[in-house]
Amino acid sequence: MSSSVLVVGAGLIGTSIGLALRGDRDVLLQDPSQEHLSTAQARGAGRPWTGEQVGLVIVAAPPARVASLVGEHQRSQDRAFFTHVASIQSRVQHDIEAAGCDQTSLCGGHPLAGRETAGPAAAAADLFEGRPWVLCPTASTREEALAAVQALVTSCGANGVVMTAEDHDRAVALVSHLPQVAASAVAARLVGSPDAVAVSGPGLQDTTRIAASDPALWTDILVGNARFVGPLVRDLAADLARLSGALAQVTDQATGEMAAGRAGIADLLRRGQSGRGLVPVKRGDHDSDFTRVAVSVPDAPGQLAGVFVCAADAGVNIEDVRVEHLPGRPTGVLELLVHLTEREALQQALTAAGFAVIRTA
Repeated sequence: MSSSVLVVGAGLIGTSIGLALRGDRDVLLQDPSQEHLSTAQARGAGRPWTGEQVGLVIVAAPPARVASLVGEHQRSQDRAFFTHVASIQSRVQHDIEAAGCDQTSLCGGHPLAGRETAGPAAAAADLFEGRPWVLCPTASTREEALAAVQALVTSCGANGVVMTAEDHDRAVALVSHLPQVAASAVAARLVGSPDAVAVSGPGLQDTTRIAASDPALWTDILVGNARFVGPLVRDLAADLARLSGALAQVTDQATGEMAAGRAGIADLLRRGQSGRGLVPVKRGDHDSDFTRVAVSVPDAPGQLAGVFVCAADAGVNIEDVRVEHLPGRPTGVLELLVHLTEREALQQALTAAGFAVIRTA
């Protein structure tokens, strides 16, 4: 099989694939937007496709366009294998079958990675590093086609997970599509409330981050996966309705109603805490495996670098970082996520270096 790869669609995912494969494969790019194509090429994601034969075609386009693009390229790439990166699989598989595409050379896929910003400028070579990449072969998919896509996943640094299209769509409805709905619903409450937004903190930023995603793309995704997302939205709405009733009970302040209302509020919060505990933070580890070390950092050049160098000198690996800016003050709070066993060593090293560590009980 040829080591050359054609990426159809130079957006966030397509360009990130090109960057991840740089130096490993000969990557060719195609996109109807000359601006996207030029940006992806300038970033080193690949070179423009001029019609040559390739070993693997990757369709990185919105779900509604996948089938037509697969069919178009199968007519000219008769020796290639094919995959796509659609965030819904059942509908796309149905469209591909209805379009009469050759399914023996194709294995659908979906990397569980992305950002709220789109386009090639937001792409990153490490976007897929350590992330799940679901592969959805059909009964017709040849073993060689599945192996070709598995090799792609490995080259991008992701972890391949084989699932049926239906199982995939049911899973992402819960872990991806419902969070998008919830974030958008919360963010929609902010419209027309500038005074409230002016006093918001990192909690609002964290909760609404993905609400900045492309509405047109997400409309297609939710329409395409409506049969799995719909029941989850109804369950979420039922939880919120029960919470609304509980809040009404505590507002009335009647003794019996107050106790019942508090119990209803606590029930949702406890279940939420339990659910959060199931979410992997990194490499399969969970919140309970990590802790946060907070440092007050002046808003001045070199301060962030100083903290990172200090951690490196102490032999501490920083798993994640978040900066909370303090309005009206020339300082911010830097939160460093580290393994529980490394917390004390990092705090001591930062204190010795003159940084103001914010210690919590």
